[in-house]
Order: sequence, then structure tokens, then C-alpha cells
Amino acid sequence: MPFQVLRAATLLLAAASASAVLAAEDFRVRYNLAGSLGGEIFAPQSSSGWIGALAYTYIDGRKVTGDDGNKLGTTTPPGTVPLSRQATPRDPVYNANRVALQTSGHANVMALALGYITEERYGGGQLIFGTLLPLAQNASEVRASAASPTLNWPHPTQPVDTTKAIVQGQFATGYQTQLSDLTAAESGKISGIGDIELAAGWMRQDGPWKFRAGAAWVLPTGAYSATKRPNIGFGNYHTLRPEVQATYLPSAKIALSGKLIMGFNSRNKDKQLKSGNWIGLEATAGYMTPIGPVGLHGVHVRQYQDDQNNLMFGSSRLQLTGLGAFFTTRLPVIDTIVTLQYMVTTHSRNARHSNFSQLRLVQQF
Repeated sequence: MPFQVLRAATLLLAAASASAVLAAEDFRVRYNLAGSLGGEIFAPQSSSGWIGALAYTYIDGRKVTGDDGNKLGTTTPPGTVPLSRQATPRDPVYNANRVALQTSGHANVMALALGYITEERYGGGQLIFGTLLPLAQNASEVRASAASPTLNWPHPTQPVDTTKAIVQGQFATGYQTQLSDLTAAESGKISGIGDIELAAGWMRQDGPWKFRAGAAWVLPTGAYSATKRPNIGFGNYHTLRPEVQATYLPSAKIALSGKLIMGFNSRNKDKQLKSGNWIGLEATAGYMTPIGPVGLHGVHVRQYQDDQNNLMFGSSRLQLTGLGAFFTTRLPVIDTIVTLQYMVTTHSRNARHSNFSQLRLVQQF
């Protein structure tokens, strides 16, 4: 089988690693941050009929970053420690306190895609329709690190220093227990079906140029809890994700391609959080070797709208940039196209800072 069916598979697998990245609903967006452009940029568009694709992605989550690009943190509010059932002017108070959150985890995602390419042409191009089903296993660990706040006493001599020390010790123990309970709800393992996608697109080739436009509708079918993580699904909301792509082949051995993607999110019905809409760019350059295309690729995604009703992290916006490489070849015995690729996150804000390894198989029926 030649590489010609690969271009159609790109549309189908655009979210192959998304169910693995609060800002942007749990610090991630519904898109394949491992990159969706590989050897398909060399493929002529002349096939029709049914195609199937399988993508396995391993996501190595190194950390979650905050608005400054460093490890995520949060602030616990100030308060008062009542010494009796009724508050008194002599009760000690404590200030707001900064808490560092150390987050790590990994995910194994298997995405199954099925599509159909029309033989008929419309506007000089072909139509493609498809669906994608992700199956994922996620594991995460969150640890909170902070010194317990120091109690401030209104009266310098009352109570006696011994009593103050006892109260400070009891308060510190309770404070650390609350931090542990908070992070325990964010840690664990889960597996199941992710958010299903329905996609449609149009593809056309004109000499050395190839063009593609399409859109995917992401449904909230994955396992999800508004109060506990990790989750397989992104949340009880929908995402419309249109995209356009242009590819240029200056010669038979060199190909350049770029893609613009946008994500429009509805409001999460479970917690009324509206994740800000986002825009993404992908670019790749490839060279055709005797055994298949090799190349470099990159992805950049950022929210251009604030989150709404994000009670913990406010209006923070996700930003993420990744760089990587790919290799595509054909397995002659089973007549299947195989792509291996790796993507490293080089910069992130309010996002899951991860590395991605992906294996993609494409088969025409």
C-alpha cells in the first residue's frame, strides 16, 4: 500500500493522545499534543474507500506549570484559630500561605479510528468522514509542600508561652493533614473509554500543493468526576475543533506542511466552568529517504480566552510548545503504514508539561 491514505488518517487521529493537559479544564486541551503531522505530508491524494488507524501514545507527565511557567502553586487563605466555641479577641490568627504542588503522572492511550473517503469529487476534492474512540489508562500523583503558618497572638502575654506552643503544634498538624487530604483527592489511577470524536473534512491536491479543511466534534463520553482526579474524560462539555492545513512539495524528496487548529468549548455542566477557547499551530518539514519519510515537527497551543468560573486558579490561560521528530515507513508483509514519533514539551504555562511517544498504524481496506 502506498502512502496515499495517510493524509486522511491525519484528520482521524487529531486527538489520539488528548485523553491523557484549573486552567483549560484540568490543564489540558482536546488535541493530539504529540503532533498529528508525519509522513502523510508526502502522500498523494488519490485513494478512496474505508481506512482504519490505530495510535498508541505514552505520555510522561513531568509537572504541571503555573502562570509563570514554573511548578504550579496555590495559596491557602488567612484565618482564625478559635480557642473556644465562641470567637474571642484573644484568638490567634494566621496569614495566607503559599503552597507548592508537585505533580507527576503518566498515561497510556490507545486510539481507534475508522474513516471513509468518497470517490466522488466536490470542488475538485474528496470528502472524508470518520470517528475516533480513545481508550486510556491514567495515573497521577500530587503532593503539596508548605511550611505551616505561624500563629499571631493579639495579646503578647496571654496565654502563657507553653499554651501558645501547644496550640501552634496542634494547628500545624491539622494544617498538614488538610494538605494531605487535598492532594489525596487529586492522586490515583483510572482506566476506561475517553471522549469520542466525530469528524468530517475535505481534501484537494493541486500540483505541488495539497489542502485540507475539516472539523471534529468531541463528545463528553469519557469517565469523569468534577470532584476527583485523575479523569479519562475532559469534562461534561462539548468541543468543536475546526482545522485547515496546507502542504507544499518543492521536490519529490522534500515536503513542508502547516496546520491551524481552533477549539471552541461549551460550559461544563457539572461545575459550570467554561474553559477558554484556544488556538493551535502545527508545522513540519520532512525528507523522503529510501525507506520512508523522516522529519521534524512542532506544535504550539494557547488559550486566547480566560477561563470562566475557575474558582481555584482564576482566569489563567494555557500555553504549550513542543518540538519533536518522526519516521514513517511501510511494512510490506502486512501492507501497513507505520509512524514513530516523539515530542518534547519545551515551554508551558498553566499546562501539563509532558513528553509524548507515539506509534501510529494505518491500513486501507
